[in-house]
Amino acid sequence: MAVKVKNYAVIQLPVKDIEASIRWYGELLGIPFTFEYQPGDQEAWLNVAGIGLGLIQCPEVPSLDFTNSAGQLQPIISLQVDSIQDVYRELRDQGIETGELVYKQGGGYSFTLRDPDGHLSNLWGGWPSAEEDKAYS
Repeated sequence: MAVKVKNYAVIQLPVKDIEASIRWYGELLGIPFTFEYQPGDQEAWLNVAGIGLGLIQCPEVPSLDFTNSAGQLQPIISLQVDSIQDVYRELRDQGIETGELVYKQGGGYSFTLRDPDGHLSNLWGGWPSAEEDKAYS
């Protein structure tokens, strides 16, 4: 029998300050806990649409972004949000440093931002409607 992977189960992020990361992912981005977190725990588990996001406290935190062959910086994680233009404005109004909100033909809107440990992430607004895509063609 051949192995057949069904889905992602867990993504683990190394973090230095677990409390700051909980505020970032839990409060700022609104990702709920999977398991109850107790102050002093060495990890916190959040739930992104059924996939565990583990914030794992580590003494050293490696860079998780990379540069593609065209020289463009790429994030490891992309998260989907509703009302991406509103999210973009709200985060910028709160002083969160973000990349430019961009539209990719056939791919929709997205922008980058960095968490407290410097991990580059991407927020994506979902697949574009036919009207949005037509407006950019």
